[in-house]
Amino acid sequence: MSMMTEETPKAEEISAEAITPTPVAPQEETEKVTESSAEIELSSPIEAMLSTDDKTVEYPLLEDGHSKEHLHRFFGKLKDLVQQHAGPAVYKKVDELIKEAKESWDSIKQADRQAALDSFKAANEGSEEGFTYKGDIIAQEIDTAIHTIKKTKQDFFQQLEKVREKALEGKTRLINELRTLVDADDNSDPAHVNASFKAFKKIQDEWKTLGSVQGPMNQTLWQSYHALVDRFYSNRSIFFELLELDRKKNLQAKETIAVKLESLADMVKQNAPLQKLMKDAEELFEEYKHIGPAHRDENEALWQRVKKSLDVLFEQKRLVNDAQKAVYEDNLKIKKELADLMHHHATFQSGSIAEWNQASKAVLALQEQWGKLKGGLPREGGKEVSHQFWSDLKLFFKHKSEFFAKIDAERKANLAAKLLLIEQVEGIVAVGTETQEITQQVIELQKKWKEIGHVPEKQKDQVYTKFKGACDAYFNLKRSKGKGAQDEEFEANLVAKQAILSDLEATLKDPSLLANLKAKKEAWDAIGFVPRKNVKEIQEKFRNTWNAVIDLARTQPKEQLAAWGFELKSLPTETGGGSEERRNHSGDSRKKIQALENDIAVLTNNLEFFAKSKGADKLRAEVEKKIAQAQKELEKLKKD
Repeated sequence: MSMMTEETPKAEEISAEAITPTPVAPQEETEKVTESSAEIELSSPIEAMLSTDDKTVEYPLLEDGHSKEHLHRFFGKLKDLVQQHAGPAVYKKVDELIKEAKESWDSIKQADRQAALDSFKAANEGSEEGFTYKGDIIAQEIDTAIHTIKKTKQDFFQQLEKVREKALEGKTRLINELRTLVDADDNSDPAHVNASFKAFKKIQDEWKTLGSVQGPMNQTLWQSYHALVDRFYSNRSIFFELLELDRKKNLQAKETIAVKLESLADMVKQNAPLQKLMKDAEELFEEYKHIGPAHRDENEALWQRVKKSLDVLFEQKRLVNDAQKAVYEDNLKIKKELADLMHHHATFQSGSIAEWNQASKAVLALQEQWGKLKGGLPREGGKEVSHQFWSDLKLFFKHKSEFFAKIDAERKANLAAKLLLIEQVEGIVAVGTETQEITQQVIELQKKWKEIGHVPEKQKDQVYTKFKGACDAYFNLKRSKGKGAQDEEFEANLVAKQAILSDLEATLKDPSLLANLKAKKEAWDAIGFVPRKNVKEIQEKFRNTWNAVIDLARTQPKEQLAAWGFELKSLPTETGGGSEERRNHSGDSRKKIQALENDIAVLTNNLEFFAKSKGADKLRAEVEKKIAQAQKELEKLKKD
């Protein structure tokens, strides 16, 4: 870090404002800090109030398309922004945004005016006489917003210029007053000396309160001020003792500041928060500048101590900025890769819900990786990459939302069609008539039901139950009217099977009845059909009872089973429950295997896009770990 050297006063004594050196901050990654003059001044309170850090301002984005409504919102946001934030950098950026948007607005306004003119001419036999055009409410509000922005900018710079002119005028006046005071100084009159010293201190205090002066006049004013201050103190030689006391006081004050700065420099070496240290150092240095002189030797020694401490602080800041810049560049490279991946998904289209869900997993994985990457981005390129990533992310979910909105509309239409079928079947049931033609009509309605697609998930079971109930009601009506000998046979079969079930249940209480088990099974198999409504119930009851009896037989001694005249292995078994359980388990396993294979494919696809860079290693490691875990679980499921 370069440091400006302190000027050597021409006179033996120096003024309270004769500190001209200032350390120059190292070049920031996002903003260059330069000093154009030999003096650093704090801005006046008014200037500080008007200044705005451009980095803290969030500017509206000008989207593609540039519709009138978008431009209306855009210029409205710019108007609010300039009214809330004032600063040269803000107005410069706003001017650029206005210039970019105004071309589109002028084209839209011209097109609206031409349309209005054509309409007027069509209504007035081609004449333009009397035609006036003000535009609609939106157009007027846009023009008003543009005018307000320009007026706000104009007022700001006029006010800023007045502040600076006031500072120049005030410092020029103070230099003239100081020159008059020095030229008229009469050291022979103690009363005059005392009065002139008070007037001098008043000039010094007022000088400190004035803001900075821009341009080359700043250094000229300081040089004149220093020269006059030197002359004034030189004329005070008859008050040497007073000056000595003042110098000692200044020496103590500067010594205190030097110690504090050295303490801050030591804290830097201990990795204390740099931002707060720099703020404290700048405040101390500003205070140091306005302390009057000490003896030249002590003054120079103190300045070297201050300079050394500031060098340590600014060198550390430079190192931090350099390291931060490297991190920013690495982040930019990785996030650009993530943005390129996201851009690939921005154009994704499919007619499959499963494919949309799989693509969503990939997009959310990219978003998660983006969020895990800590640290900022360089100003150049960083904003564009972030904008591209989030725009593509929003575009993907916009397409997904449109797809599911279409699916939802189709399902609602299907629901309406199925409700109509339900009404038709319920109408048939309400009439209570059963003919071959009506039966065929109900069958055709059932076919139509199957041809209609899915309905919303919440109504699926409800409408199906209602339709099935209506159809069952009709066919029950048909059966009740056509019940004959076959139905009586089915009823008798049901009674016979229920009797066998009672015998099996008795076997559970008396194992000796196992001797008749084989005969019971043969008798069951010999019985014919039962009524349709009882099929599921009777089969389920037999399956459960039979399995319980087989389990009981397995607990009996082989000798006892032999005495009863059969072997356990010769008995048929009913294991529908266990088979069903295995089928369910197998189905779940297949679903898990398919889900894991999809996840591995998504992660592997993302991994291929990462560059072999140092900054991407951490993200690559995380993705590879997830792939390894998924493959391990997949292998386990396949073995099971």
